[in-house]
Amino acid sequence: MFYTDKMMNTIEKLKMSSFRERIIEEQIGEIREVFEDHFDRTWFAILIDDLPIDAKTIREIREMVSLTRVYPEDISLIYNGVEELESFIVHVRRYLVPFIKDRLMVSGFFPRDMLKDKTQYILRRLVAYTFPFNLDRLSLLTARLKATLLNYYPYLNDSSN
Repeated sequence: MFYTDKMMNTIEKLKMSSFRERIIEEQIGEIREVFEDHFDRTWFAILIDDLPIDAKTIREIREMVSLTRVYPEDISLIYNGVEELESFIVHVRRYLVPFIKDRLMVSGFFPRDMLKDKTQYILRRLVAYTFPFNLDRLSLLTARLKATLLNYYPYLNDSSN
């Protein structure tokens, strides 16, 4: 079968588009793993219940991380999810990280409020210890996805201003 120049150009564009979408899918998958394993849990929802995080933020993050296949029409949804993730990370870093031990009831500053169950105490101490690392990891993955999106779709930067 013989291809014309126009057909070859179209095929190359489709290959490039498919390549971009696969990269974005992989990066969303990495964010999904971290978010679902560490931040989309019942215990965490209870911790952030009184933080200034809008329900829309969590909903848009969940919509973004639920994507397993990316299509061109999903790009703005993904970018919105990235912006909501950035807002989420800022709020969690500001309002929760400094008080994570107190909120998990494993702080030595308030001995009467500490957990009595040793197993729960150990698990929560582990969560308090690893939480900043997991938040930094989520932040780095989010920044990487945003950079990728802006690299392939520079018009997204204009729409956010």
